[in-house]
Amino acid sequence: MKSFSAFASLPGRLLLGSAAALSLLACDPSNDPTPGPPPVVTNSVFVINEGNYGSANADISLFSKASGTVTSKALYASANGKALGDVAQSMVVRDSLGYIVLNNSNKLEVVSLAKFSSKARIENLKFPRYFAAASSDKGYVTETVAYGSNGQVSVIDLKSNKVLKQIAVGVQPEKLAVVGARLYVTNNGSNTVTVINTGTDVVEGTITVGDGPNSIVADRNGRVWVLSSGKIVYTPTTATRLSKGSLSQIVPGQLTATTREMPSDQSSPGNLTINGSLDQLYYTYQGGVYTLGLTEATLPTKPLIRRDFYGLGVDPQDGTIYGGLASFTADDKVIRYRTTGAAIDSFTVGIGPNGFVFY
Repeated sequence: MKSFSAFASLPGRLLLGSAAALSLLACDPSNDPTPGPPPVVTNSVFVINEGNYGSANADISLFSKASGTVTSKALYASANGKALGDVAQSMVVRDSLGYIVLNNSNKLEVVSLAKFSSKARIENLKFPRYFAAASSDKGYVTETVAYGSNGQVSVIDLKSNKVLKQIAVGVQPEKLAVVGARLYVTNNGSNTVTVINTGTDVVEGTITVGDGPNSIVADRNGRVWVLSSGKIVYTPTTATRLSKGSLSQIVPGQLTATTREMPSDQSSPGNLTINGSLDQLYYTYQGGVYTLGLTEATLPTKPLIRRDFYGLGVDPQDGTIYGGLASFTADDKVIRYRTTGAAIDSFTVGIGPNGFVFY
């Protein structure tokens, strides 16, 4: 779902916990009733299909890397016999569970990965966006609350699936990342990142970055990277860009960042993700996919892939690049690419694929 702030926000995207490889269990030990779809096994990709705003037609598609086919286009509906909800904003896997954020349904849906059956849901959230787990016991959800006003982060007890507290952050909080003992929250409606101590759940401070921070990842050295879209002011007839997009780097433990502006002011970068080795950044910009090594001093001016994507993901195992095309008029497609930028294949999923979770 697109953001409505004055900043050029990244459209509904994935987190993939923004994309680092996770150590996951292959099945759920619980005795779920046998559902319709095939069992979820490792070497799979969950595709988050946002759906149409207000239509409650969001769902998750399951792609098998082994067979190269979609084994279920609407995995949640097949497993549970009901709709997932309105606007699947993001999904994260932790242990044997999947956590799906439903923005316009104001809930966090918890599913068993073994059969994708619903296990719990956390409701009455306030326009939730993204989720991150600090441990098997505690997670965090960003919430817009109200457009133009400060948002919040809800602290979730993952054992009881209850909200423990809310932490005030900046305007329109988006993606977030747990790095060590700190939680970094991008405030897309401003130019800041809020830093929260995950031991005390108290704000340690804010870091100034570029205008409109929208996505965030951590690299192999523990440094935090933040991609910002830049600021655009809209009127009924015009759109005026006031600042370029940018890429910022934060050293953990510091409340400052070094920021590099994008080469052009004609596009808003988004969908920042990282490879499995945690040493190569990827993002969408100027109708393409760009990549940057951690030690490169200059931002790239030419794309690796010349194609505009709504959602972007990089497989942490083999580096395969997944790009989601979103028309929002019918079932959409995902295209896969090699690390060289050469196309591999494509497959059909649900409406509005905005991100990927590699399992």
